[in-house]
Amino acid sequence: MPRYHFVVSAPEHTHDDSDGAQFPNHEAAREHGHRIVRELTEDGYQDGVLLVHDERGQIVHSIPF
Repeated sequence: MPRYHFVVSAPEHTHDDSDGAQFPNHEAAREHGHRIVRELTEDGYQDGVLLVHDERGQIVHSIPF
């Protein structure tokens, strides 16, 4: 199963998920990314982007918040 990494970039917060998580496909990783963004916005983070990278380091999704 492919491994995906999630990178949060916001003015007051940057985080690179070095461990990543395994998902069956890009769509499942995107859905997980949207859950992360919902949690971030509920915690008050804004004006950022969540980048979803595949195991080759390619950005497969960019989710603004």
